[in-house]
Amino acid sequence: MAVIGFDLDGTLVDSVADIAAALNEALAVVGLAPHAVDVIRDFVGDGARVLVDLALQAHDSDVDVDVVLRHFRDAYARDPIGKTAAFAGIDDVLDALHQHTLVVVTNKPGDFARTIVEALFPGRFALVVGPDDLGCFKPDPWVLKEVAYRVGAPVAVFIGDSENDVAVARSVGAHAVGVTWGLRPEQARLADVVVDDVTQLGATILGLLSVS
Repeated sequence: MAVIGFDLDGTLVDSVADIAAALNEALAVVGLAPHAVDVIRDFVGDGARVLVDLALQAHDSDVDVDVVLRHFRDAYARDPIGKTAAFAGIDDVLDALHQHTLVVVTNKPGDFARTIVEALFPGRFALVVGPDDLGCFKPDPWVLKEVAYRVGAPVAVFIGDSENDVAVARSVGAHAVGVTWGLRPEQARLADVVVDDVTQLGATILGLLSVS
C-alpha cells in the first residue's frame, strides 16, 4: 500500500467560481470593482493571501491586503461548495486507488479544503491539509515530509496541475504527475508524467507504483 497525494483546486475539483464570488464580494466591501472569473483563475494556486494581493495589484490599489483577506475568508466560509464540483471521472480514479492511502495537500486554507473534501469525497482521504496546518506552502519540501510523518509512510506519487505540485513531488523523490485539465496546464507539462485525460489517471498512477 502506497501513499498517494493530490492537490485540490484544479486537480480534484473545479472551485474557481466560488473563489471568484467570495473574492469579488470582498473587493466590493472596500469599494473595488469585481474581476472576471477568468482573471481570478490566474490568481489561484499560492494561497488565499496571494490571491487577494494579486487582485489588489490588478486594481493598482493600496487597500490593506489583510483587510480584504478577512472579508474574503468570511465570504468564502459561508459557501465554499456552492458551485464547486469534482472533475468528471475523478470518483472513478479514487475507486481505482482505494487500496492505497490517499491524501490531499493544498495551498488552500485547511479548514476550507476539509469542508470541500468531506462534502464531495466522503471517506476517501486519510488526511487533508493546508498551509495553516503545516506552517508552510507547497513547494516547500517540509509539506510532504510532514505528511509522511502523519500517515506513517512517504508520499510515493503526487498529482497536481501546477509547477508548485511538480516541485514539491520532486523535492521528496516522489513521482510527479501533472494533469492538464486544471488551472495551469502549461506548468503541469513540466511533470515527469503528464495526463491529459482523467480516465487515464488511475491506470497511470498504478503503473508508476508497479515499477517503484
